[in-house]
Amino acid sequence: MSKYKPLGMYLENCRENIVSLTFAEIESILGFSLPVYMLRHAACWYGTAEASPTHVAKGVWCSHGYQVDTLDLIAKTVAFKKTN
Repeated sequence: MSKYKPLGMYLENCRENIVSLTFAEIESILGFSLPVYMLRHAACWYGTAEASPTHVAKGVWCSHGYQVDTLDLIAKTVAFKKTN
């Protein structure tokens, strides 16, 4: 099981088309701090899991029917959008 699975379950349970979260909220859901590369690189967030098999977190939210709609690395916020 991926350590990012709690985020996927959170999104699935929200049942909203758009779910906006701060990085601090995501860390609270996960129970650990986000890795530095996720705090600095938008590529870790955007796209599909197939396009980036090395980004495990992306695979989790994609498998739960979400993709990143907007990301602000300075404000440390992300909005996930339902894809199906």
